[in-house]
Amino acid sequence: MHTLFCFLLLVNLALSQQPNQAPFKVVVAVENSTVVAGSDVAVDVSLTNTSNQDVSEGVMYKDATGIDSTLRFEVRDGNGKLVPKRTYPHPELATGSVKFRTISVGETLTQHQTVSALYDLRKPGKYTVQAFRRTSDNPSYDIKSNIVTITVTPRDKVPANKNGKGR
Repeated sequence: MHTLFCFLLLVNLALSQQPNQAPFKVVVAVENSTVVAGSDVAVDVSLTNTSNQDVSEGVMYKDATGIDSTLRFEVRDGNGKLVPKRTYPHPELATGSVKFRTISVGETLTQHQTVSALYDLRKPGKYTVQAFRRTSDNPSYDIKSNIVTITVTPRDKVPANKNGKGR
């Protein structure tokens, strides 16, 4: 009987630590899936409030990147390896702004996010991008988006315009 009680206690404890239904659905879309090396690589991230209450929050946008601080991105190269993050000198001196917003029940907020401000995507190749929305301090509870593929082409492969010259 004691063993059964301990088992039920452990199951209850494990289930109580699971997060409730995710308050957001996260979708990543890309307008241009092919970009020229050295160009900005951006995605549109849509957050849909799937909870039963409005979500009010403060979001930090650093001037160097312009990325929504509630989002995390994972960028992988064609071999599935994580692409290193870009570094900026003196991050402790970074400036930015905080914006307060409310996302109503059922509302979708779409933001243009320049992932090349965070990751070095100047090298030609295929890259995958996935966004994550934080719901707590524990990254294992992050809400995952779909994955999009972006192809970076070499500069000399820019398609010619009608008069035969490169763009």
